[in-house]
Amino acid sequence: MSKTDDLSAWRCFLVFAKTGSLSVAAKVLQVEPSSVSRAIAGLERALGCELIRHNARPLQMTEAGETAFKRMQTILRAHDSFIESLASEARSLSGNIRLSSAPGFASRRLTPILQRFRELHPEINIEMLTGCKEADVQKGLCEVATLTGEPSLPGLVYMSRGRNVYLPVASPSYVLKHGMPLTPSSLRTHTGYIYNGPVRGETKVLHRGERTEIVSFATSIRSTDILAIRSAVLSGMGVAVDMPLVQIYEDLLNERLIPILPGWFLPPIECYIVTSRTAWHMRRVRIFLEWYAHSMQQLFASYESQVSAIVGLPRDDHHPDRERIFRT
Repeated sequence: MSKTDDLSAWRCFLVFAKTGSLSVAAKVLQVEPSSVSRAIAGLERALGCELIRHNARPLQMTEAGETAFKRMQTILRAHDSFIESLASEARSLSGNIRLSSAPGFASRRLTPILQRFRELHPEINIEMLTGCKEADVQKGLCEVATLTGEPSLPGLVYMSRGRNVYLPVASPSYVLKHGMPLTPSSLRTHTGYIYNGPVRGETKVLHRGERTEIVSFATSIRSTDILAIRSAVLSGMGVAVDMPLVQIYEDLLNERLIPILPGWFLPPIECYIVTSRTAWHMRRVRIFLEWYAHSMQQLFASYESQVSAIVGLPRDDHHPDRERIFRT
């Protein structure tokens, strides 16, 4: 970097020009007098001209020095004002946060959660978005996003919001008519509804302990809309092997859906809430991210607790890093 781009060097020059004394300028800037002298000499070398007349007493500026003094005062005042506005914004608890969530969760669950946060922090406004990826957070297209799976791109700050549990289910009427599928291989005589959307890819295998089997249906219908799949399964039109518990826990409690494939699962996936390092410096974003992560951990755990008597769930040894904040 050229010395002429060094704002601290220009600040040394301005203070020296105003005070006329190296020692006084150094005291104002809280540095050694030699530091002020070196900064000014560095500017003069980079510019190829003198800014002050070094042998004149009292201090006299050259014509170039007079011009630099007038222009740099304006530039440094604008710089200081800009930095102060950024610092004020970072400290502020008021303002907007753009939050991206999975479409299905946003449609059915998100509003009451955000209402609780709004009651705690009425000066913070949440704008709801859907479908943003970690790359969108990195680019600043939203301040905060919820992700399935751990982020990997650089420049992000994130925290676990709990695990997503996925269950194989069907309606009682479907099972009564077509029979209970007991293993993934038995799905070859059934109709399956397959999610293949922006949140995660298609489930192709299920696990039971150390065993793994391929998922294959007689007929299948693919959709990027998890709520459309839920509606079809509730209507007895087929089965789903990976319905998120967060979408169906009431259906299980009310016996509108029942578990199938006992002991077979798509392994749970740890989920995260993520922001950029730039947005993390805003106080309102930090407060929201930590509040949301803890709220979602409690919510996911409550769903599992409510249905644990109905369906066996994959063991959760409590993710050791759920309270940690990560940076990529």
